[in-house]
Amino acid sequence: MHVIEIFKTICAIPHCSHHAQGLKSYILDEAKRFGYEVSSDKVGNILCSHPEARLILQAHYDMVCIGRAPELELYEENGWLKAKESSLGADNGIGVAMMLALMSEKKRVSCLFTADEEVGLLGAQGLELKIKETLMLNLDTEEEGYVYIGCAGGSDVIATQTLRFETIDEEVVSYEIVVDGLPGGHSGVDIHKNIPSAIKKLASYLVHIPHYLISIEGGERRNSIPRRARAVISVPSGVMPDAGVDGIQIIKLDACHDRMIVQGHRVSEMIHAFAQGVRAMNNELGIVQSSINLALIEIDEKEMRVTLSARSMDSEELLLLVDETLTFFRAFEFTAKSEGSYPAWKPELNDFALQVQNVCQKHFEKADFMAIHAGLECAVLKSHFPHLQIASIGPTIHEPHSSRESVQIASVQRVYRALEEIVRESM
Repeated sequence: MHVIEIFKTICAIPHCSHHAQGLKSYILDEAKRFGYEVSSDKVGNILCSHPEARLILQAHYDMVCIGRAPELELYEENGWLKAKESSLGADNGIGVAMMLALMSEKKRVSCLFTADEEVGLLGAQGLELKIKETLMLNLDTEEEGYVYIGCAGGSDVIATQTLRFETIDEEVVSYEIVVDGLPGGHSGVDIHKNIPSAIKKLASYLVHIPHYLISIEGGERRNSIPRRARAVISVPSGVMPDAGVDGIQIIKLDACHDRMIVQGHRVSEMIHAFAQGVRAMNNELGIVQSSINLALIEIDEKEMRVTLSARSMDSEELLLLVDETLTFFRAFEFTAKSEGSYPAWKPELNDFALQVQNVCQKHFEKADFMAIHAGLECAVLKSHFPHLQIASIGPTIHEPHSSRESVQIASVQRVYRALEEIVRESM
């Protein structure tokens, strides 16, 4: 079966992170039908083993759901496959489809499908299955023409503060301030593209007008650059918010809100002051070295919560970045902690990577070695199984983790042909 047709079948099965049981069942049923030895663990990973395999392929089967996802309406445009008003899930559904295609042809290769990669590499971190193969090819990178041999490590930072409320003692008018429709993007591979953050844009507006903060929220996912953010504010009667700021929507509310967050203006100052984006470049590799994304701000009746995603190609630099971020938020009287940490995959040029490069040179215009400023499961799996030689390839996918995600169909076909040859050579 053609890889794209398998991928379209996958797209019809909801598989957002934490909610991918349907796709898990599909993979299990298909693998058993193809005659593979199948096992799974309590965190949702699936291992499909071939007794003669030296090579194991690996991809994650959850997706980042943005916009209308998981209800995906697929369409093709100028050779690219897209989903209408939603993320596509080519990250990493194309890898899953390639593995199922090879299994349907009874190839002598094993396949590891990992769970919940997009929410902290949870499947790889909690893996209980045993890998006997000596070679691993990850299929979760997104640019044809590169063989990836390294990736960033990462850690989430969670900052919380108990809210204090007070009644406003003057006549006010209330407004909803909205930033929406920004491009968004992957907080790793897109962080250097100067994509505006909706949360930062909202704060930069609020900090310059007199207001009482009633509520605030923004962002979509931990690993996405925020597309939207909104706040409800009250301003003294006679004060008119500036309606001439590009990208800011101002909606006057019928009801007046007089229960303000006491520390509201301080919150706006904190977000405005935070340095979002690239912190350092790696000139040797020509990629981002360290970055941080202010991904989410949420509020309820008791607490405000800010979630950030830090990344670095160097584990020690990651620890420093996280420590600086914790200190920043604690200076604004937030309680801050780190969680969901995963190591960097230090670039490693091994014999298997050279073999993959030799094959790719036959199928692509170039096949350069590269590292990626995003979290791959390779580093975690290498820590579980030090004997593995690992490399990663993938087709060209544009703007993952956004409603503009697309995959080049011809690239999928080229990568699959290269993958078939890599599998043959490993037999």
